[in-house]
Amino acid sequence: MARLPDPLLAARRRRQILDAALACFRRRGFHQATMAEICAEANISAGALYRYFASKAEIIAAIAEDHHDDGDLAFLRTAEADGLIAALSQAARDFFQKFAEGDGALIADIIAEALRDEALSASLLKTSERPVKLFAQAIRAAQARREIDVTLDPKEAAETLYAAIEGIGLRRAFLRQSDPEAAVAQFCSFAERYLSPRHE
Repeated sequence: MARLPDPLLAARRRRQILDAALACFRRRGFHQATMAEICAEANISAGALYRYFASKAEIIAAIAEDHHDDGDLAFLRTAEADGLIAALSQAARDFFQKFAEGDGALIADIIAEALRDEALSASLLKTSERPVKLFAQAIRAAQARREIDVTLDPKEAAETLYAAIEGIGLRRAFLRQSDPEAAVAQFCSFAERYLSPRHE
């Protein structure tokens, strides 16, 4: 009788690969790190790695997806309980914390590589769709409460706010400014003005 796969073992192996990949990407950059190096870091065979991920692009997508999973529900709860700006502040803080932990160069490297690599670009676009949709959902709810400008298009506003978070993070990393709270304050100042109800 064939032995059934152990889901806990599979989850541990997947986590092992993702942790090893992240270590390689941080050390060598996304472009230069190879699948062989990830195998060596994880202490697994190439065959074992390719059972889980077909490419570095898939690994990056999985890393990004893992990070989103934990924050989605918390974002919507904060938006409902404390308002849209509070929820956006938390989302921004989570992103800026990655830069404070030293991942600014890696994030910039991955974005630059995505401009050249269609597979990586598709993976990143897919993973960014979810937070943008969450932003848009929270924006619609805030508009219904007359908390923010009701004339804004929710999807366009969500894209603008998401781009602002990415842009502020990258710019501050370039300037070697790693304080996440200062970055959050900068983003909130912009978001409050952008979302503020219009006064005739």
